[in-house]
Amino acid sequence: MASSFCTTAATEPNSQRIAQLCKQLEFFANQQVQHIQPLSHGQSNQSYHIITDRAEYVLRSYPAQHKQCRQQELTIQHAAAVHGLAPAPLCLNNHQQIMISDFVSGGEAFNYQRHDTKQLITHIATLHKLKVMTSVLQLEDYLQLLVDKVQGNSQLDISLVNQLFIAAKQLMTLPADTVLCHLDLHADNLLWADNRLWLLDFEYSQQADSSLDLAALSLHYQLNTQQEQQLLTAYAQQRNQANLEQGLTIKIPLAKQLYSGFCWLWYLANPSYSAQASHWLKLIKK
Repeated sequence: MASSFCTTAATEPNSQRIAQLCKQLEFFANQQVQHIQPLSHGQSNQSYHIITDRAEYVLRSYPAQHKQCRQQELTIQHAAAVHGLAPAPLCLNNHQQIMISDFVSGGEAFNYQRHDTKQLITHIATLHKLKVMTSVLQLEDYLQLLVDKVQGNSQLDISLVNQLFIAAKQLMTLPADTVLCHLDLHADNLLWADNRLWLLDFEYSQQADSSLDLAALSLHYQLNTQQEQQLLTAYAQQRNQANLEQGLTIKIPLAKQLYSGFCWLWYLANPSYSAQASHWLKLIKK
């Protein structure tokens, strides 16, 4: 989940580990690695800026203890890259749990107030229109998966969990708009470089209701009621579907509650992120 750059020395332990890894990867067999710079690390992966004598790359390293096939993520990022939405993925190594992509220079986290929100909405609508075969997010199943990971945690509010399950059932009764969603749309995954927007980190991307991505934008950028409605209106215009805006207006409160719940439970399962868990808990209760 990293896009902003830091000045950590390339000699730090993780960079040394990545340097050794690069020597083992066939991708770098005919290249000389000249520099490794850590990028700001996300909660579920670590990213590094790799400079060789030929090009510049981003290498994402996933936790070794959570080995899983990343082919779906690669497929989605490739489809997004073809349409100019994301940097091109270049190499996936499931054994080493790494992915290498093109590097976008001079980037900063997308700022909703200063940068081109029209381009942001167009990008999200374009992503949602992509035809990529992926899994479909089952709201209740995913909620249960998250709850199971925090069973026994004294901070787990069962009554609040029950409210989330009710919200999931309610959302599923409304007309669905199932599309290819990003499902992790926050500033560090929206990179603004040279007046152009890039979507990053497709780790959680799959088919889901479009309201969840719009809820994420509203929550992460703390949009007020007017800004949120403007977002829904502009998005519906990009999708050019009758009654879409009306349906989204009805669904967005439920989607915001569920997205906040997903984040709360995810952070609650990770003791080092107690502050983040508290933040999302407050949003659920608003």
